[in-house]
Amino acid sequence: MTVKNETQRIFLRGENVTLAVSFFSDMAATIPIVPLDVAIYPAYTIYDIDNQPVQSGVGQLEASPGRYKTEFLVPTTAPLSSDMKRWRVEWTVVSTDNRQFDFVEEFDVRDVTVTASETREISFVSLAGQTYRAILRMPEQPLEVFLNVYHGTNANTLLVNNVGIGSGLQKVADGDSIVYYYDIDGSLIANNCTYALIWSYRGTLLEPLQFVYQVLTSVTPNVLGQVTALRHLIDKFQKRLGTVQAYEDSHLVEYLVRGTELVNSVYPTTYFNFGNLPSAFNVYHILFSAWYGLQAQGMLETDLGFSFSGQSVTLEYDHASQIADLAGRWQEFISSTLPAAKMAFVRRTSPIGNVSGRQMSWRHPTFSYKVSSIPADATNVLGSMGRLGLLW
Repeated sequence: MTVKNETQRIFLRGENVTLAVSFFSDMAATIPIVPLDVAIYPAYTIYDIDNQPVQSGVGQLEASPGRYKTEFLVPTTAPLSSDMKRWRVEWTVVSTDNRQFDFVEEFDVRDVTVTASETREISFVSLAGQTYRAILRMPEQPLEVFLNVYHGTNANTLLVNNVGIGSGLQKVADGDSIVYYYDIDGSLIANNCTYALIWSYRGTLLEPLQFVYQVLTSVTPNVLGQVTALRHLIDKFQKRLGTVQAYEDSHLVEYLVRGTELVNSVYPTTYFNFGNLPSAFNVYHILFSAWYGLQAQGMLETDLGFSFSGQSVTLEYDHASQIADLAGRWQEFISSTLPAAKMAFVRRTSPIGNVSGRQMSWRHPTFSYKVSSIPADATNVLGSMGRLGLLW
């Protein structure tokens, strides 16, 4: 006797499926088992993961004898299978010679595979002065959603104040997810600034608010050129955009912002804003930004590194040490050349000195007062001093 399942093992919620089975007396499946009463056999019952009957009936005979099937519409609210609990269908048939055959087949109920139902990005880039659409993607619709936008360098500057559905926030279904979006006016997006986008939502009335943080960096067209220059240096392998390990443009802009801060921090300290570094520091800016980016790449490679050794083979994957060596050489070059370059720049662009004199009064004998400054690009220093009465 042979009983054979002809049904796949995994079904989705809301799917209309066919459960099939075959009953034969021989292993070659040539002699079908004939039911005693075709009105009640083969009988079947479908049980959920909690052992509760969901559907029962009599299998329908297919074109060839011995093969039976039934249709089952998986409920959209059906409990999902797990490693310990599965759905099952039980078949029973009594043959004409009063032999009873039972067959049990387990199967799984799954939900639709979710590929990108949630917003996973945390940093975004926009051109300054252009309207930007802030987006929050959710796997299911929450009870309420709100958006606040702050100026990144001033937490007291609230640009968008708690907008929700009905006050400017829009909602649309997109595939297997719900997308909320809000258009930030371009007049609010200044040149080379950072903004904090804070989404707040709750699933039910009794849940506390949950938060999603995003960072928006506005750039000018000249910064996009720096993005290209940085990609030429740090992404020679050309990792494809959209993959897990790729350098997105938002990542490179973040590295450029931190590179500006690192250039400013080297002695003598300067205070150039992002996007306004003098061209004399372009090479150092790109190198510092790439150095910062390689720290993230190095941590990634540390996580991915592994080694395997067998009886006659050794396999090792280790990029972290090479990245650390490269970053070290860059840091040594920057440390040995940037301070001198910054000192020369500061001296060239700052006044070479101040001219001051002491007031001829017994009331203030210890005070001197600034008279004038001689700029660094002065071409006639002696003439300037003569006009001040310092040379005769």
